[in-house]
Amino acid sequence: WVRYKEELCDNCMALCCYLVIEVTAQDLIRMGITDEDEVEYDMRGLIKRLKKEGVITRGNLSKGKFTLTQRKLGGCSFLDAKNRCTVYEDRPTVCRKHPTELSPRLGYCPWSPSE
Repeated sequence: WVRYKEELCDNCMALCCYLVIEVTAQDLIRMGITDEDEVEYDMRGLIKRLKKEGVITRGNLSKGKFTLTQRKLGGCSFLDAKNRCTVYEDRPTVCRKHPTELSPRLGYCPWSPSE
């Protein structure tokens, strides 16, 4: 882990995307995966559907959190082959706030330079 500086993101292997990523229902709505009606009226059905579709590995009704699946070799399932986020404009809040506001180590990044 290194002290975070914004320019680190320009040449990075996206190792933060290899951490466990927990998202909220609002994140899933912003990403276009669900809508407000499904969240409000059928949360159990939503969790079941997203598990079946391989979007999440689990959902916690009491906390309102969902754990995104990872690719077979690791990393968020929304990363492309070059480790770039395919939903960047609509990315989850935890991704938007990493590592300055939400992180296992605030102010630090699991950075490694890309080749």
